[in-house]
Amino acid sequence: MRKNYKTMTCVAALAALLLAGPALLAQNPTATGVINGTLVNKDGIAIVFITDPAGVALGASGTSAASANFGTVSAFGPLSAGVTRPAITAGTFTVRTVFDVQVIQGGLSSTTYTLSAQLASAAPTGFTYAVDAITLTTAAQTVQTYATYNINVAHNLNLTISRAAPGAGGPAVGTPVTATVNFTATAN
Repeated sequence: MRKNYKTMTCVAALAALLLAGPALLAQNPTATGVINGTLVNKDGIAIVFITDPAGVALGASGTSAASANFGTVSAFGPLSAGVTRPAITAGTFTVRTVFDVQVIQGGLSSTTYTLSAQLASAAPTGFTYAVDAITLTTAAQTVQTYATYNINVAHNLNLTISRAAPGAGGPAVGTPVTATVNFTATAN
């Protein structure tokens, strides 16, 4: 009888543990919480540069910090895809690429913007930069007024290079040249 009693006690204890398991889990405390988020929608504009099908492929196209690589240029040699040479004179030659600007606005009552551009630092000797027909300096120059938001607007980036010899007003030959053109879009 003692053996049977021990077996029944073990079975009863096991059954009690099995039945108590869900009850013990149900007794574990829980907590809930809520985060209330507040959003303040501000008006504003953003500018992005996009590769134009007729121009060079921009580095970081679709962003506000793109780059254009003209490759190797000369007055008479071959040019990279997307680069043209619209003018050659006795004293200079010009190379050009097309790029698109899109200004996106949100929450403004403005329907147009003004685009300006300027060089971040003075152009090296023998080089002149222009956007469309506007020659760039380190002072802001208006490139376009009353431009429409949310559409690609094509612009030309022109680089005019002196054909004079280095030291006589011409640029250093064979040296890579970089320049930064800063653009500003201002809501009208």
